[in-house]
Amino acid sequence: MAQIFPFKAKRPRLGKALQVASLPYDQYASNEVTEILKYNPDSFLHVVQPSLLKGIKSTGSEITLLEQSRANFNKMVESGTLVSDDKNCFYVYRQEKSDFVHTGIIAAIQSTEYKNGSIKIHEQTLATKEEKLKDYLSVVGINAEPVLFTYPANHQMDELINKITAENPEEHFEKDGKKHSLWVVWNDDQIKQIHQIFKEIGHVYVADGHHRSASSALLSEALSSSFPENHPNQRFMGVFFPHHNVQLFEFNRLVKDLNGHSLPTFLNLLNEDFEVENNGNEVYKPKMQHEFGMYLEKNWYKLKLKSNSINPDLGEKLDANILNQKILQPVFGIKDLRREKRMGYLTGKEPISKLEQLVNQGKFKVAFTLFPVSVEQFFQFSDEGKMMPPKTTWFEPKLLNAFVVYDLELAEKKP
Repeated sequence: MAQIFPFKAKRPRLGKALQVASLPYDQYASNEVTEILKYNPDSFLHVVQPSLLKGIKSTGSEITLLEQSRANFNKMVESGTLVSDDKNCFYVYRQEKSDFVHTGIIAAIQSTEYKNGSIKIHEQTLATKEEKLKDYLSVVGINAEPVLFTYPANHQMDELINKITAENPEEHFEKDGKKHSLWVVWNDDQIKQIHQIFKEIGHVYVADGHHRSASSALLSEALSSSFPENHPNQRFMGVFFPHHNVQLFEFNRLVKDLNGHSLPTFLNLLNEDFEVENNGNEVYKPKMQHEFGMYLEKNWYKLKLKSNSINPDLGEKLDANILNQKILQPVFGIKDLRREKRMGYLTGKEPISKLEQLVNQGKFKVAFTLFPVSVEQFFQFSDEGKMMPPKTTWFEPKLLNAFVVYDLELAEKKP
């Protein structure tokens, strides 16, 4: 049973959200970050990447970059750029794009839910990355970007969210071509309703943020003997969207060479498991499961898995696994996707022309387009505890940093 909890967020002062909130750091070019840090003293990038600040000097013992991140965060609070709500609240967040509207609830969730199975995952995590993020949390002590969760839509929750969002939002602005809105749920009855409905939902699913979830669970476990169960550092922040309010895109694959095969030999090898049809210069995007598009030497091909090659096992019915098992491993000799330097990935959000360009420019030899994983497949994999290959799902929305901040309050010791 998944439970979510209201919390006292630290948020940009009214009217400051546009200046404060930032995209995830890796979505900026380095020169963009430098310019923002130089001209926008309120940007949360001062917390995310203090190493780019000029004139930082240590006094006494050396100030680490993480300690400087926390110091910069504290300055934003002390200056009033970030203000704290005076009671525990839920927060309804909406992101509007030209083709889709995402609406969900920002809340805290108990870290132990990650261990007991109430939080379902579909992607393996790397222990080294978990530890690195745990160290970050233990020093900086905040969640500024919520983990993206989804859950099977619930009619009661949908109605309640519609009621809340019928009112004017507390905050609204446009950034990166999207409209962002926030409603603060102050009403005690609505807070109780949200908490109760989620208890009935049962499970929530990590869509994006497996390492952040795992690292939060590690830190909470390490601190559990020093803090009570309801302390902020025994929880972490997530944003919870019903499944109809998320978008799920595919990851297309690119490979740098044909592993020494000539074109005729390569196509003959594909013919063992696929019906191969030359589509000329007409782009082919799969229209259903078990179909693939392939772009090679300025020609598009349609690859359709032969019926006698379909394995009834759930994992082997996943198109990303089929591509791995039938093409990438036996034909290209690719054994470990996580470490393979000959591989490239491009999300289904990117235009096909970009994929063609990468091949035409010689950066890659061949590209494969995949059919997106369905939400039903996603839930089924997570429920059965099966892991998908890396770069299988791309979920949207992508969240801003510091629209809402969750403080772990690490300095507050258990009495």
